[in-house]
Amino acid sequence: MYGLIALHIAHWQIAGPTLAPLELHEVMVTAELGIVTAGFLFMSVAVVGTLVFGRFFCSWGCHLLALEDLCAWLLAKVGIRPKPVRSRCLLLVAPGAFLYMFVWPHVVRVMEHRPAPTLRIAPESEQWASFTTTDLWRNLPSPAVALLTFAVCGFLIVYLLGTRSFCKYVCPYGVLFGAADRFAPGRIRLKQGIDAARCLECGICTSVCQSNVRVHEELAQHRMVVSSRCLRDLDCVAVCPQGGLRFGLGALPGVRRSVPSGAYDFSITEDLMLASVFLAAFAAFRGLSWGVPFLMALGLAVCVAYLVMVGARLVRQAHVRLNNFQLKRQGSLTRAGLGFGVGVVLVVAATTHSGVVRYHEVRGSVCFER
Repeated sequence: MYGLIALHIAHWQIAGPTLAPLELHEVMVTAELGIVTAGFLFMSVAVVGTLVFGRFFCSWGCHLLALEDLCAWLLAKVGIRPKPVRSRCLLLVAPGAFLYMFVWPHVVRVMEHRPAPTLRIAPESEQWASFTTTDLWRNLPSPAVALLTFAVCGFLIVYLLGTRSFCKYVCPYGVLFGAADRFAPGRIRLKQGIDAARCLECGICTSVCQSNVRVHEELAQHRMVVSSRCLRDLDCVAVCPQGGLRFGLGALPGVRRSVPSGAYDFSITEDLMLASVFLAAFAAFRGLSWGVPFLMALGLAVCVAYLVMVGARLVRQAHVRLNNFQLKRQGSLTRAGLGFGVGVVLVVAATTHSGVVRYHEVRGSVCFER
């Protein structure tokens, strides 16, 4: 995937005019203004493919998931295997982002009695939405902001919340792909002639699944993996000691229920606290003048909310651990715990400062308009 991106940049540098960036968020431009963009066509092809083959695009075509898997691999090399974090409120972030991006603008349009847009192709004069461009970075953030986005959404969130946590808790496109996946006949299945009773129940397929799907249990119940979290990376197929798994087309999953990945890690009260901190942090980061992208703001807010929650546990609980670090033992802070506590205070201070800056920017903008 990154090789293709490099070839795209090289073609731009050599030829000048090149294909416009295939940005999925350009679907918003098409939905709101009716302009058919390269990103919209790319997203359409990906969704149609998902309706047949399942969520293959997420594992084989998404550069952010590649970063997440790279981070998980690097952490494993140094002996760190982040525990997947399970939260009720964080599961609502991605659907909320999807509604905000793709549904809310139309609600506003209807409320304002504006007509629905008609599809059209942008002329060459509208360079920001044309199929080809001489300015590959026309709609992209600066390289510094892009690298910071990758650091937050591809590395930090994995370290804190587990493998592929950006896909699970943040990605609004994953909501659409997950919905389309429910209708896909392409699934991980038991091979023809293989009886589910012959499964060794060794759990190896489940242990290698970085999407935290209970693979062996779903196969035992349904003879296929029905969870929409399955990204078809085929790791489970490769490691089955019986050689009994395959990817193939077959019966649709219908309304079969996927196996839960485990109990939630937070109480209802803690989840409400997580939600409150997330909303405050997102409001502080979203739209800052130095150009915080939407997905980066979501990722930062999720990370800040989790760090504050661990900090709260550091105050209230006798034993607290974060990955390989014991922060508190038998009611006493460790050195790592003391450093973590100072770090949380700094994170809260930085977030608060961002919120104040954002407030003054919005207030100044409103006063200017008046």
